[in-house]
Amino acid sequence: ESTRRGGKMGGSVGQEIIGQSPAISQLLQDIGRVAPAPTSILINGESGTGKELVARALHQSSPRKAAALVTINCAAFAENLLESELFGHERGAFTGAIERKRGLVEMADGGTLFLDEVGELPLSLQPKLLRLLQEKRFRRVGGTAEIGSDVRIVAATHRDLQSMIAAGQFREDLYYRLNVVSLQIPALRERPEDIGLLGLFFLTHYARELGCPVHDLSAEALRLLQGYSWPGNVRELQNVIERGVLFCSGEQLLPENLPDTFRVSDA
Repeated sequence: ESTRRGGKMGGSVGQEIIGQSPAISQLLQDIGRVAPAPTSILINGESGTGKELVARALHQSSPRKAAALVTINCAAFAENLLESELFGHERGAFTGAIERKRGLVEMADGGTLFLDEVGELPLSLQPKLLRLLQEKRFRRVGGTAEIGSDVRIVAATHRDLQSMIAAGQFREDLYYRLNVVSLQIPALRERPEDIGLLGLFFLTHYARELGCPVHDLSAEALRLLQGYSWPGNVRELQNVIERGVLFCSGEQLLPENLPDTFRVSDA
């Protein structure tokens, strides 16, 4: 979502996270406190809040920063493909497996593996991830050899994993291994004081990228942005500002450059 330090953040922690609200300041303090440890971390937050940025900040503030940060979205793969993507496979393990493949767990050895949307991890794969967390060992699909991987697991979800446990959709033991430390990312509507910083950052970025003269948000446009509920969070704000820059012909982004939703809700 956002890619610039903002406001009162200071130091080297979370340089890509924009914000000076109390909620963001607390989040950055928490990141700085837990990043140096090898502890597993679960990031909670709505879609579009910047969970991958938090994972990146954790990695870059850790002793593992010289090694790889490997990211996978667990919702992006079918079950059989996800297992191979994570743990790799041996030649002949299944149709189409014409050669041995290293999985992301091996690629992240010495570094950090970020499991985005971990709530989408199939039940059948959860014991294998639990074993990796507990023993730092795993097997490739179709393999018998035990492989070690010194990897730190950072996971993220927008789902209520405890409700999923109650429904039999997520293993309780895996939840507790992932959730040694929990970080909560505030929704954008909970930190309206950051909307101006974020909006101006995106405006500057897109004005430069699109060759537009706009360089500021008008007070009325900012008021409308701050009064909106932002169901899509920072990602939605980014899209709104990009559209606004495209429709803006002057030096200030005005209310009429915003989507109709903003003007209707203000009527």
